[in-house]
Amino acid sequence: MAKHILVVDDEPFTIQILTLRLVANGYLVDSASDGADMLAKLADFKPDAILLDVMMPRIDGTQLADLLGQMPDLADIPIIFHSALISPDLPQDSPVNPHHHYLSKTAEPEVLLALLKRIGV
Repeated sequence: MAKHILVVDDEPFTIQILTLRLVANGYLVDSASDGADMLAKLADFKPDAILLDVMMPRIDGTQLADLLGQMPDLADIPIIFHSALISPDLPQDSPVNPHHHYLSKTAEPEVLLALLKRIGV
């Protein structure tokens, strides 16, 4: 069965590119353009992973991850923070939360796919 990824980004072009790459590699993809939209989507389904932009208006990705961490049913969803501020080196895991990972927006698509595989998604 295909894994379901929720892509959260305030830039439509970024959502479009990520969606095309993920779908081409067998993933089901849903998207949200901001934190409120993400929380509304999570009321309907639990994705296998969330690809979350860090810098967004009103509520940023780290604040959203903190909110999810307080929700027992959603706290174990792997979150990949996706940001231009993150080094384009190999993906990094959070030393604090085993469900949090970091990936540069400039990383090659293969790096994202390898990270998803490595975390079991």
